[in-house]
Amino acid sequence: MKSCLDYHLKTAHTYESVRRPHYLDWSNYPSPFKFYRGVKTFPLPPFKFRGQETLDTLYRLCSDYGSDSLTLQEVANLAFSMNGVTKVEDFHGEPFAFRASPSAGALYPFELYLFLRSVEGLPDGLYHYQPVNHSLELLVAGDLFEPLKGALCAEFTGNCVAVVTTIYGRSAWKYRARAYRYCLLDSGHMVANGVAYLRSLGLDATAVSLFKDSRLNALLGVDGTREFATVALLPERPALFWGDEELPPFNYPPSEPVLRRPVREPLVEEAHRAGELADCQFYRPFPGSSSLFPEVTSPPLGDVILKRRSRREFTGGAMPFETFKHLAESSLTCFPSDWGFPKCNLYLQVRNVEGLQSGIYTPSNGRLELVQAGDFGPYVSYLCLSQRFVAYANVNVVFTYSFGGTCRDYRGALLEAGALGENLYLAAEAFGCGACGIGAFYDLELQAFLGLPPEELPVYVVSVGVLV
Repeated sequence: MKSCLDYHLKTAHTYESVRRPHYLDWSNYPSPFKFYRGVKTFPLPPFKFRGQETLDTLYRLCSDYGSDSLTLQEVANLAFSMNGVTKVEDFHGEPFAFRASPSAGALYPFELYLFLRSVEGLPDGLYHYQPVNHSLELLVAGDLFEPLKGALCAEFTGNCVAVVTTIYGRSAWKYRARAYRYCLLDSGHMVANGVAYLRSLGLDATAVSLFKDSRLNALLGVDGTREFATVALLPERPALFWGDEELPPFNYPPSEPVLRRPVREPLVEEAHRAGELADCQFYRPFPGSSSLFPEVTSPPLGDVILKRRSRREFTGGAMPFETFKHLAESSLTCFPSDWGFPKCNLYLQVRNVEGLQSGIYTPSNGRLELVQAGDFGPYVSYLCLSQRFVAYANVNVVFTYSFGGTCRDYRGALLEAGALGENLYLAAEAFGCGACGIGAFYDLELQAFLGLPPEELPVYVVSVGVLV
């Protein structure tokens, strides 16, 4: 694969491609949970957290804080915020568990692992978070932080590091080769919730996307092909670590397959492999932000994490300008990460926002610049595979990426789009609005509609609107 532009174009939707017959093999429906056999399980205390107000937290995501160790309760809250079960509903006679983080098609391709040391009540070691019963499964006992530093190319002092992986076959079962996009977006959703939670504790939470892939995957005990690490989360801002600690041999417990029959997509595996890093020869930039923030009242973050859902029942009614302003400013202006923020460009299709002309806008020097006036809701709805709620949204945020970098840059762009999209979910929920992410659209037609150059393509759309 020459570049991930090739992957992106080969997985682009067209009017014709989405109408080709595609049958789902329900006999091979993927399990949304990964189960290890023969492991020692440690129940976690229930999610108990309200925290700072949601908008206050989001506005300050890139502010300078400090580092500290996490307590057992804080570890439990972090795991739940990222991947906990927030609601169980009946689905055709079977219980279905919805998570704290959104996922395309509710397929939940991600898994959460925690490296812990000096947490009261838990042995040092590598753990897998089990959402089914909100517990930790001990995979390897012992202090693994030295080899972890070498794998992450990161120097840190805390007692907790979270790593998100994806089992891409879960998503590929439905979305085939396009699944890699959704896996990265979903990983961004997940790490954004963790960042928001840790920031609400006053910690320098940072999403780390630059690491030695084979070393980190080996340390997690995953194969790096069907399941691979996508992003890590540290409760501090790490320095670059140049060491190369040897990985000692560990015996990892076996796990149950999540699919009866493997689902493999060569395009996914090739695109991911093309972005792998083998060493720490990179610069790790961290964004900063202003220390001046507006005063705005909103519910506590913990309440919003519990309530967050993909909501599409938009009325089409007017959205106050102040609501729109706070949604955009708090969610889209910064994210504490090492992938080189901003990786994405933003286009906002706005309609029925009080005091703002309907049209297409893009941020420019801290202000919104009108690109084209008009109510484009119905056409953007068509471009998003004719999903009707898109036409009633007050704002459809289109994330685009200008190709030209490496496949690792492409990973960062998708992670960023997912993370900012999850910020929008949280902010919308805090205002009593709805939000829904959209990964399916007519790629080239949306590109043409926005007047993008050939090397710039859409990667994600998030709709936000007033609810009934």
